[in-house]
Amino acid sequence: MLFRSLHCGVARQRGIDVVLNDESKRETPALVCFGDKQRFIGTAGAASSLMNPKNTISQIKRLIGRQFSDPVVQRDIKSLPFAVTEGPDGYPLIQARYLGESRTFTPTQVLGMLFSDLKIIAEKNLNAAVVDCCIGIPVYFTDLQRRAVLDAATIAGLHPLRLFHETTATALAYGIYKTDLPENDQLNVAFVDIGHASMQSLGGRDFDEVLFHHFAAKFKEEYKIDVFQNARACLRLRVACEKLKKMLSANPEAPLNIECLMEEKDVRGFIKRDEFEQISVPILERSRVPAIIKILTDFFKKEPRRTMNASECVARGCALQCAILSPTFKVREFQVNESFPFSIALSWKGSGPDTQNGAADNNQNTIVFPKGNPIPSIKALTFYRSGTFSVDVQYADVSDLQAPAKISTYTIGPFQSTKGERAKLKVKARLNLHGIVSVDSATLLEEEEIEVPVTKEQPKEAAKRWRLMRPLVMRFPQVPMRLM
Repeated sequence: MLFRSLHCGVARQRGIDVVLNDESKRETPALVCFGDKQRFIGTAGAASSLMNPKNTISQIKRLIGRQFSDPVVQRDIKSLPFAVTEGPDGYPLIQARYLGESRTFTPTQVLGMLFSDLKIIAEKNLNAAVVDCCIGIPVYFTDLQRRAVLDAATIAGLHPLRLFHETTATALAYGIYKTDLPENDQLNVAFVDIGHASMQSLGGRDFDEVLFHHFAAKFKEEYKIDVFQNARACLRLRVACEKLKKMLSANPEAPLNIECLMEEKDVRGFIKRDEFEQISVPILERSRVPAIIKILTDFFKKEPRRTMNASECVARGCALQCAILSPTFKVREFQVNESFPFSIALSWKGSGPDTQNGAADNNQNTIVFPKGNPIPSIKALTFYRSGTFSVDVQYADVSDLQAPAKISTYTIGPFQSTKGERAKLKVKARLNLHGIVSVDSATLLEEEEIEVPVTKEQPKEAAKRWRLMRPLVMRFPQVPMRLM
């Protein structure tokens, strides 16, 4: 599932299908349109969006799990037709008029609505209840973003068996059906994704924005209209620019025509692919890929092929992974080794692990899951302590992250050594299938092993976000369990 456009793959006894929505299309727009009498999701929302742009919510992937002050959020909300404000917890709140009154929604709530729509699509095609699923996420999603996706799935009444990196899902969709792979020799296949799934600084919408600003300036000069003063005109021009971008992928030039864009004026434009590439240079330089195909060809000594269906490969890979994890289906034996993109450290005050003596107030830390660590994974650390202590889970390096270093804090204790001295404890840290890190358990090591309480500190902002989310949980109750 991508968060700009949505695809729903299902596992059947005869194989994997990317199912059709009510419009008989495999691709469903990832947007929610709030109206005076009801809301419209997906394809229905896209049909209403041009008439109601300020209440049409999209681009949720760029908002979910991020703080309002995040520079990425601040950059993106400037081009959104709907209003985004800072909530009391420091996270974005989306403003919309719904059922005749002003309402606020969290990005997690809106994503839950989109998931509920996909759930309905799957159930209509399977003629059965759907609960278990596998959700594709960008590889760079932080711990908070991953937890937000899981919360959105809960809102929709879904039970994710795994959050699956979109690039890994692509590799699985490719490899499991290949019958000509060598049995004994190793064959390396690289999958290159330059979209927003793999690169925080570059996505398809960034190229849309280049075209949008180009034609906005052109129309202001030629037709004396400023689309920035009209939300509906902005939305119509952005839709036209997205279509134009796709045309330029297959053609050396393409026209742009919009009737009654603004002030009853019809506008016409034209651009060549060379010119499009030229005006796109700034964002390509920002992402450090000035000539993508040339770099790939020079590096691999062969030109990359484009034989995979880029729109559906993630959905197919996720459906395959869901079938592999489900006991209902028999799937060809195929090993999936996924790695974690960040280095995760534990920090604490006092002496280090496996050290019986040390100053009580020294700040210590150690990397428990280095970058590239397999998913899932468990690591154990030994501590010597005389009483309750706290452990912080944090990113070891935040230079490439727009996120705080600290992920969570765990309090370990109370406990008491029967020997009346510093107790020896084994603390387990877990990196689960979703790519979420936690301190799983603590054990007092004496003549017999004694479980020690481990309590995760609940930040105030997390409690507030959950209170905001609860009304929607009530709207989308859990459905009876049935494997997808």
